[in-house]
Amino acid sequence: MAPKKGADPNLPDPGALPLEQIDVTKSTYLEQMSRLAITPYPAWGFSAALLATLPRSYQTKTYFPRPLSCLGFGSIIGFAGYMSYDNDPINGAGVASAWSILYLLVNGRKGFTQVKPWPALLGVYALGNAGMYGREFFFPNEELLKL
Repeated sequence: MAPKKGADPNLPDPGALPLEQIDVTKSTYLEQMSRLAITPYPAWGFSAALLATLPRSYQTKTYFPRPLSCLGFGSIIGFAGYMSYDNDPINGAGVASAWSILYLLVNGRKGFTQVKPWPALLGVYALGNAGMYGREFFFPNEELLKL
């Protein structure tokens, strides 16, 4: 087979190699989620979003989540992110998933039924954190933990 125009003649033609010899790194969606679940960034993002809600929750009495809920859940989930940052990703994932589920139990229904988009976005963020960190806590990827 003749090399294509502009191709490097020193490199082998990938079409001539068997599929087993072609070095292609593919990562599935679940592998990417596992890689993200051992980092503190999703927990810190949710914590920052909750703490950023504090000023708005003090202004009106009908706004959900309430100030104590924002402060409590935001600080505990932020601490769970710190646990992941401090080389304890499994326990950090467990705390983040448990408190994200608790946030959904306390504020989920009211957050999703309000007309305002921010409480619903917080609920979606909590649901994502609960799923991602919960998967990493109950079914950890041992290869990623060796890094």
